[in-house]
Amino acid sequence: MKKLILILMIVAILPGCATIIKGKTKDINILTNTGEEAEINIFSASGTQTVVVPAVVNVKRDNRPITITVKGNKCTRTTTTVVQEKVELWTLGNIPLYIFGLTGTTVDASTGAMWDYDDSIVVPVYQKNGCSSR
Repeated sequence: MKKLILILMIVAILPGCATIIKGKTKDINILTNTGEEAEINIFSASGTQTVVVPAVVNVKRDNRPITITVKGNKCTRTTTTVVQEKVELWTLGNIPLYIFGLTGTTVDASTGAMWDYDDSIVVPVYQKNGCSSR
C-alpha cells in the first residue's frame, strides 16, 4: 500500500504547473486595426495557418515568436507583425516544490507550456494611396 501511495505522489508531481493549468496550445484572438476582414498567414510552432480575421486561432506554445503577415491586395499593403513569446506565470508554480521543481520546469519547457502569447493581437491594415476599399 505504501508503494502505491508513493507512486501516486510521484505521478502527481511530475507534470509541470503550466502544463497542467494552461496546456500546450493557446487560443489567440486576432483582429485588424480597421475592424475589417483581412487574409493573414500565421507562422508559428504549429506551422503555417492561413485565416481570414477577425478570428480565433490555436497555436502551439513555444519559445519562439509568432509572425503574422497580412496579405496585401490591390487596395492594401502587406504588413508583418511579430508577437514575442513570454514566460507563462504558472511556470513559477514549480518553485515552491523546490526538490521537484526542476522536474516540473523540465516538463513545462519540453511541452512548450512555459511560454505564453498575448490573448488578443491587433494587426495593422494600411490602405494604398489612391485606393478606396469600398
